[in-house]
Amino acid sequence: MKTISISFIRCWLLLSGFMLPHVLWAQRLNFRQADSLLVTHNHDLKTARWEVSSAEGQLAQSRRYDNPTVNMMYNVRNPNNRRWFDGGYDGELDVQLSQPFAIGGQHAEQVRQNEALAKASRSQLRFTERDLRTQAHTMLIDLYYQQRQAGVYDVEIASVEKILAAYRSQSAKGNIAEMETQRIATMLYQLNKERTDLLIGVNDLQAQLRLLFGLTGNDPLTADINETEAIDEASRIYLSLHGSGLEASVDSLPELQALTSQTEAARHALKWQHSQALPQMAVQGEYDKNGSIGHNFFAVGLSVAVPLWNHNRGNIRNAEAAVEQAAIAADRQRLAIKKQRQADLDIVGQYLRQLSQPSASLDTDMAAMLRSAEQQFMSRHINLMEFVDLYANYRDTMLARLDAKNKLLQAAERLKMMWGE
Repeated sequence: MKTISISFIRCWLLLSGFMLPHVLWAQRLNFRQADSLLVTHNHDLKTARWEVSSAEGQLAQSRRYDNPTVNMMYNVRNPNNRRWFDGGYDGELDVQLSQPFAIGGQHAEQVRQNEALAKASRSQLRFTERDLRTQAHTMLIDLYYQQRQAGVYDVEIASVEKILAAYRSQSAKGNIAEMETQRIATMLYQLNKERTDLLIGVNDLQAQLRLLFGLTGNDPLTADINETEAIDEASRIYLSLHGSGLEASVDSLPELQALTSQTEAARHALKWQHSQALPQMAVQGEYDKNGSIGHNFFAVGLSVAVPLWNHNRGNIRNAEAAVEQAAIAADRQRLAIKKQRQADLDIVGQYLRQLSQPSASLDTDMAAMLRSAEQQFMSRHINLMEFVDLYANYRDTMLARLDAKNKLLQAAERLKMMWGE
């Protein structure tokens, strides 16, 4: 008997281990942990860092001047004494040296252009980091509320399963019409189907988060969010930003700084193209051991590529267009930022007002209503249609409330990330 009892306990423990809810093994993530994973593992952030390194390398290279060119000629067979590779007094050796040099900004403007591009890449890195953090935080909020919505279905499904089991028992005894039992069974099927569709979306969201965080495993993720504190913070952000000044703070955003630097780089590129219309010049020197002029001939000179046919006008027009396009992109981004800020403020304001109505205890009241509906239906105090309507009302109201909180906190997180509140 003792052996049987121990074996039963072992089997029960093993079975319970397999039947524990999957969420118990889920990796819980708060915003701080998400930021740490991004900094360490995110591929886009690593690529952005290498973009900065590449731009700085290009800048360092542009500061270097062109190398001199050395040409050396040695006669193979001296026609005077018919010696091969004559190294004596009558041997012929000709050495030419050429060193190009820049005028009119041909070198300086290229350096300034790369300085602006390096500055733009550093601003782009800050923007990428902020954008990824915003994306990670809003996705965690979305995950939190989608899993909460799945919990609403779990509560309702558990209640309907309990009722269906009781009704099947009574229906088998002939106390309840089979039609009512089938209606509850179809209701349970629809709830399970909706919950499954929701969980498919949850799984897809978890896969996106694993890719974002560079996680190689397939363990489920859950968001560690204090809802009350988050909504209070959203209210503070709304009160702080609503009606506040915007113009000065927009230009300090990294995406605007990147576009400003790119516009500056385009202007320097235009100046560089103008400089390319100037002559290309090089200092030259020559030593001729036994030239036609005499023995040990030395000479210096200047090489000038005269821009007679090509004035670089096509490249100048192209650079002028790039300057205008960069300015347009900056204006468009500035306008988009303003519109996004106002849209997020409207979302936060609208949902704060919505969630304060009709009462702060609506969630608790709806849960009590569900339990009451279950008891009333089991006691046959309400009919099937009233029961289905009450359950649908509970589900729709709870899902709508969770969706409102989801959108509210996502908008507030975008405002906090962008405006530093």
